[in-house]
Amino acid sequence: MLTLYRDHNAVCCHKVELVLAEKGLDFHTVTVPLFRSAQYDPDYLRINPRGVVPTLVHDGATIVESTVICEYLDETFPAPPLMPGDPAGRAQVRQWTKLVDEEIHEAGSVLSFCAMFRDRMLAMDEAEREERFRNVGNPGREDFYRSSVEDGVASRFAFRAVAAHERLVRDLEARLATTGSWLAGDRYTLAEAAVTPYFARAEYLGLLYIWTAGRPATAAWWGRIKSRASFAAVLTGTLEKADLAEMRASGDKIRTRVAARREEYLHAYASRLA
Repeated sequence: MLTLYRDHNAVCCHKVELVLAEKGLDFHTVTVPLFRSAQYDPDYLRINPRGVVPTLVHDGATIVESTVICEYLDETFPAPPLMPGDPAGRAQVRQWTKLVDEEIHEAGSVLSFCAMFRDRMLAMDEAEREERFRNVGNPGREDFYRSSVEDGVASRFAFRAVAAHERLVRDLEARLATTGSWLAGDRYTLAEAAVTPYFARAEYLGLLYIWTAGRPATAAWWGRIKSRASFAAVLTGTLEKADLAEMRASGDKIRTRVAARREEYLHAYASRLA
């Protein structure tokens, strides 16, 4: 039996759910509402002491961290395979999943905080807001959450997030110009599953075109992603209208400033991006 502990609109959970959908696996879900701090409930911490989602429990084995879960699922349920058969292809997939883990996840979190979560946090009284920051339990993560809430798009972390999205889409365009349809080989892989939720979040915020405009290979790739049954099952078919409306309204507030920060980045690093 597969049990997935997740929140319904958490990008790292969407990554795992895409893999489950691609493989046609049945699974049970337990919702852990992040904004209500349910991830710090003692019962959940006994399952995942890091207090993060997702967590997968399979026949008594507990697996944490979304990228690890995705590889576990691909190895445990090999059809259809979501990793290439050759070592070079698998290395290529892992380059993308590593990039997502090391840069894009934080970048996506920062943009989400600067947009929809910032308003929620600022509406709290100071004591509750400070408790939320302390609950993070990781000084590095707390630093970028706090800066994103207090400074919004003016935050240095927002500048880094905008730059990370620019480099991601630039590299996607270059990669797809050589591979054609997919990032690693001739079919959908864990590389697509890793990147997709962050593209979707940026699109739902109304920000994605800032980076994809003028990049036809990436735009075509994104169209192929959105046409898949897994995308409908995990994203378009499950997100509530209220979620979509909140993301778009929040993104509308920061779009002009995000675009300006991209131009700021391009101007500052133009000689290194050529």
